[in-house]
Amino acid sequence: MIAAVAGVAAFAFIAFETLAVYRGEIASVGGQLANAQMRASADAGLTAAIYGLSIPDTSQRWPIDGRARTMQFGDSTLTIVVEDEHGKIPINRLNEDEIRQMFSVAGASGDRLDELVDTMQDWTDEDDDARPHGAEAPDYVAQGVKPRNSDFESVGELALVKGMDSELYAKIAPAITVFFGETGSFSVETAQPLALAVMSDSKLDAPDVIERQREMAGERPAFDSNAPPPPPNLVGRPLTVRVTVRDPQGGTFQRSTIIELTGTKSPYWTRFVE
Repeated sequence: MIAAVAGVAAFAFIAFETLAVYRGEIASVGGQLANAQMRASADAGLTAAIYGLSIPDTSQRWPIDGRARTMQFGDSTLTIVVEDEHGKIPINRLNEDEIRQMFSVAGASGDRLDELVDTMQDWTDEDDDARPHGAEAPDYVAQGVKPRNSDFESVGELALVKGMDSELYAKIAPAITVFFGETGSFSVETAQPLALAVMSDSKLDAPDVIERQREMAGERPAFDSNAPPPPPNLVGRPLTVRVTVRDPQGGTFQRSTIIELTGTKSPYWTRFVE
C-alpha cells in the first residue's frame, strides 16, 4: 500500500513537472507572439507616418514639430511622434561657446561645466593632448572605451564622455542630433525646447522656449490654424519617427527610426534605427 501511494505520488510529481515545462513553453511562445505583434504594429506606425508626411497638401500633412498623435492598429494603441532633425542641436557643428551653452542650459555649472566642455572637445579632436579640465584615452581605460578623436557617430556616444551622468544625458539627448546633414539651417518652428534655448542663446524659461514646451505637450492642437505650416518640401530632410505601441495586456514596445523621404517610388530610406 505504501509502495502504491509512493508510486502515485511520484507519477503526480512527474506529471506536474511536465505540465510546468509545457506551461513555460506556452508562455514563452505567447510572449514571442506578443512581441512580434507589437513590432508589426510599430512598422504600421512608421508606414502611417510616412504616408502622412508625404501628403502633397501641406494643410493636411503631418507636422514635424514633435507633437504626439494617437491611433489604433488592431487592438494596439500607437503613439507617433515626428521630430525634425533640423530642430535639434547639431553636436558635430558646435564651437566651444555653443558647447558651453548647451551644458549650461541643461543644468551644469562651475567645475563640472568646465570639465564637460573640455572632455567633449577632447573626445572629438584629433590629438591625444587633454585640455586643462579634459580627458583623453588614459582617462577612459577603466570604462573600457576610447575617445573617438573624430565626430560623434551617434547621440548615445555622448553618454560615454567623462563627466556625463544619466540625468544630464536624459535632458540633452532628445535635443541633439548627428543627422543634421551638410545643408540646411536650424529650424526655430520645429525646435526641441532645449535646442531652441541653446541655438538662440537664451534660457529654458524664455517665452519662446516655454511656448514650444506647451506645443509639444499638446496644449495646442496638431492642426491649430495658428501653427506654422510644415515645410513645403520634406524630401531629403532627416526626420525621426518615434512609435510607442501599447497592447491590451499592458505590454509596451518603442522604436525610433530616422528617415529621409525620397520623393520616388521607394518613398523613404532609413538612416538609423534604435
